[in-house]
Amino acid sequence: MMKKLRYFCIACCLWILGMPLFAQPLISFDKYHTTTEIQQMLKKLQQSEPAKTQLHTIATSPGGTPVSVLEIGKNLEDVPAIFVGANFEGNVPISSEGALAFAKMLLDSAKYTEKIKWYIMPLPNPDAAKGYFEGIKFGRSVNDFEVNNDMDDVSNEDGPDDLNGDGIITQMRYKDLEGSFVISDKDSRIMTKADKEKGERGEYKILEEGIDNDEDGKYNEDGIGGINIGISFPHLFPFEKKEAGKWAGQSPESYEIMRFIFDRPNIAMVYTLGSSGFCIVPPKGGRKGGANLSNIKIPGRYARMLNADPQKSYTMDEVIALVKENFGGEMEITPSMIAGMLGLGAAVNPLDEDLKFYTKFSEDYKEYLKEKNFDTERLDPTPAKDGSFELWAYYHLGVPSFSMNLFTVPKVKEEKKAGEGDLSLDDVEKMSTEEFTALGEEKIDAFLKANNAPDRFSAKGISEMMSSGKFTPKQMVEMMKKMPKPKKEGELSEKDKALLAWSDSEWDGEGFVAWQSVKHPEFGEVEVGGFVPYLESTPNPEAIDSLLQIQLPWLLQLSEKIPSVLFADEKITDLGGGVYKLEIYIENKGYLSYPIAMGERNSQPAPIVITLDGEVDFLEGISRTPLGSIGGNQVKKLTWLIKTDKKPTITAKIESAVFGTDVKQIKIGG
Repeated sequence: MMKKLRYFCIACCLWILGMPLFAQPLISFDKYHTTTEIQQMLKKLQQSEPAKTQLHTIATSPGGTPVSVLEIGKNLEDVPAIFVGANFEGNVPISSEGALAFAKMLLDSAKYTEKIKWYIMPLPNPDAAKGYFEGIKFGRSVNDFEVNNDMDDVSNEDGPDDLNGDGIITQMRYKDLEGSFVISDKDSRIMTKADKEKGERGEYKILEEGIDNDEDGKYNEDGIGGINIGISFPHLFPFEKKEAGKWAGQSPESYEIMRFIFDRPNIAMVYTLGSSGFCIVPPKGGRKGGANLSNIKIPGRYARMLNADPQKSYTMDEVIALVKENFGGEMEITPSMIAGMLGLGAAVNPLDEDLKFYTKFSEDYKEYLKEKNFDTERLDPTPAKDGSFELWAYYHLGVPSFSMNLFTVPKVKEEKKAGEGDLSLDDVEKMSTEEFTALGEEKIDAFLKANNAPDRFSAKGISEMMSSGKFTPKQMVEMMKKMPKPKKEGELSEKDKALLAWSDSEWDGEGFVAWQSVKHPEFGEVEVGGFVPYLESTPNPEAIDSLLQIQLPWLLQLSEKIPSVLFADEKITDLGGGVYKLEIYIENKGYLSYPIAMGERNSQPAPIVITLDGEVDFLEGISRTPLGSIGGNQVKKLTWLIKTDKKPTITAKIESAVFGTDVKQIKIGG
């Protein structure tokens, strides 16, 4: 009896001790998680829904850490998929937290996983990500791949050094007659370039904190010589940067990521969580060296064939019209065909048709954030870098690629000074055209001047353009917010102001290391200080959960814009003599076209094909017909002339690597 009682007491104790474990949430977001913890969290998420999830280990980093992708929807077939990657550079830890939180959102709600498969990769660059947790922090972005940056006999022999022993690598400044920096007279913490036009002469040189370890006269030129996965993809691969690697995909992480995606042609959309932000700022154009599809010169040999003027510039639409007029007939002519024929080269700027949806979704996202009372007056996200995953997904895969920056530092709200006018951008944004133009030229000019509008903006010109309907006050304000603000004479930059204010208010002043004098073996007396790593990209842990809960649901809403291509209807006309005209209507119920303009240009992703199988002869049309492009919320008609002496049933199929197969039985002559 006593033995049974003892077992009972032990069991009760174990049950009581175990209660908090069962009561805890599956995963929480109240701190930044190490690479090991992230792997454990992925396993927990997979084990919570084993029937619908699978954990893929697609690569091992040079440092020996697995790179994992969580598949949500392994039970689904013939459905489109969305790939979500985060923290490719390894120095934006909140984006890894965001990917995990997003996976949890998907598993908590069946709505977004019924007809879409998801692939979630929170940590593609684990070697760099561990830098946030190391004893000496410097914003590490490279993995453990051995690269000899200075091409001598030894690798990694001259990296940064913690001269003041604070566990942070910042900057060092020292006086030098050839220096180009001076201490700002607005804030002694900030160094600014000497303004020669104002008669200033540089007093200081600035270097990353460190010494010449290998005594070659250079400083920190051969530190951790790894590869930055965030800039190691093929589009605009930055060959000149050693940290990108010798070629795209040199490191196993980026190579296996591309292989994983190419092996899954059903991926129809890509999300990237990191430092850029296509969700709030549409992707930028203006890059040189690519194909200019709005200003095409037709070479002489083709101009003669098309009855075109070789001296004239044409748009892509005009060239397509010329080709159709002379050779096309009913054949579909695409921009990719024209680009290949004329040798226009690679596209390096987003296409106009795609910018339309990027711009619309950006405006919608801003409205969404306003409804959530989320402050959007923050520093702009970092533009997407050459060789980045998000650019590769758009330009090479030809799919909608959206990036989201989960945190940037709030801008400093300037107090109005006397004489600067009473109107703010927010005031004008709410006005109608009539209300704005009624202000009069004096008030409008004061508003434009107070908000650093370019000189070409005049009250008279703006009022005339608004009255003619060219744009509204809201559109003007949006344009003014995107313009780089000129630095006011003698003042700190907007970024320096914001970072200093953020350091003072949220980091108790510890976001900036005060300049401290130390002895340097080469320069003698130097001062070490500056902004600390991760200040700009990494909020305090207690803010993580709220930032994720507010912003990530927007990605769920974007997933509803994915194309959905299905049979809509068919029509059969008996022409007599056993000849029939068959018309099949295909509809795209999604908002986005398939493919998007970039996908159409580079023939990626795979085309949709309509197949007909039955006992018929084709007089016009073929049994396998490419659908071509189909716009969002559009219906497209395909037509065949067929002959049969029976009344067969034709099996019509929509075959697609993205959407799977949709089948329809069509009775001929019945």
